[in-house]
Amino acid sequence: MNTNRHARPVAEWPALDRGLWHAACETGGPLDEAGAAAGWAMATRRSREANYGRWLTFLDQRGLLDRNAGPAERVTPTTVRLYIDALRPTLAPLSLWTTLDQLAAILPALVPDTDWRWLRRVAGRLKRGATNRRPIAPRIRNAADLYQRAVTVLDQIEAAPEARPFGHATAFRDALMIALTVSRPMRRRTLAGLRVGQHLQPTSNGFVIRLEPEDLKCGGPMSFPLPASLVPHMTRYIAHHRPRLLQGHTHDALWITREGQPMTINGVSSRFERATPTVLGERINPHLLRHCAATSIALDDPQGARLTAALLGHSTLRTSERYYTMAQGLEASRRYQATLTDHINRLRRAARRGERP
Repeated sequence: MNTNRHARPVAEWPALDRGLWHAACETGGPLDEAGAAAGWAMATRRSREANYGRWLTFLDQRGLLDRNAGPAERVTPTTVRLYIDALRPTLAPLSLWTTLDQLAAILPALVPDTDWRWLRRVAGRLKRGATNRRPIAPRIRNAADLYQRAVTVLDQIEAAPEARPFGHATAFRDALMIALTVSRPMRRRTLAGLRVGQHLQPTSNGFVIRLEPEDLKCGGPMSFPLPASLVPHMTRYIAHHRPRLLQGHTHDALWITREGQPMTINGVSSRFERATPTVLGERINPHLLRHCAATSIALDDPQGARLTAALLGHSTLRTSERYYTMAQGLEASRRYQATLTDHINRLRRAARRGERP
């Protein structure tokens, strides 16, 4: 049986689960304690809420969703084992670990009096056994090179005649979205949620992007200027290409589909899948671009850990520091390769001169 990964919305949760979740999200007051999830960033709350909704969908599909039971009665070693067995054929090992880790994170907020250490141990074992099927390090590219490619494509699109107006507008939108992500590597949800006037605001010499805590996974707020080289392209997009894509619709989403609607998170992923081979020369998703940006900073500015944390929206330096480890490995590999190449070239020159190597 295939597992339906639909995330059941909170409104469709059993009444007991719904009440526990609302209580966990309560901010509290001078006389009342805040709920266990009140301090979570909005993006974290949404992610764990959706993950729990998928767990409920699984239980319902298997006939295991007793609406009169509480979360602690349903989340047992037996049902968790069934869940893992159902997900294993369809999820990569790291995704499987993330799914169980998210479940282990939300349950203490829903049922704080239950000991959930056993579930955290299960998630921990999945994490230790998980390996990335596609290691990141070989796919890292220099962010400056990627950005220059994207800007060059924008210039080329703008210089070309508009034989196909909608195709011209969507190509320009995709290249601009990719260039912005390279220079300001936001998460997909943040990128898809950008609104003109709310997040993208004009200034005397360009644009600034302002993000509130609810727009970010690790809190906020954050604000940063649009790169100067993107200002004329963003101006052109806002004035010319975006109105064409809107086709008379009225809303403030920055990224517009060909149907005149706001682009969704999945829509952003789809456009990167389709457009990056043309714009960047290879398929690169938004998450990998974040790795490229962080690693490029680490290579170019070994003292810039704080800059990496600020650029990627990390709440602590710990997450950012792993890019320095990756950067050190890449730099060591490059130096070793350069040494090998130099040694091979010397041997070839010696052979041409008839000398013994």
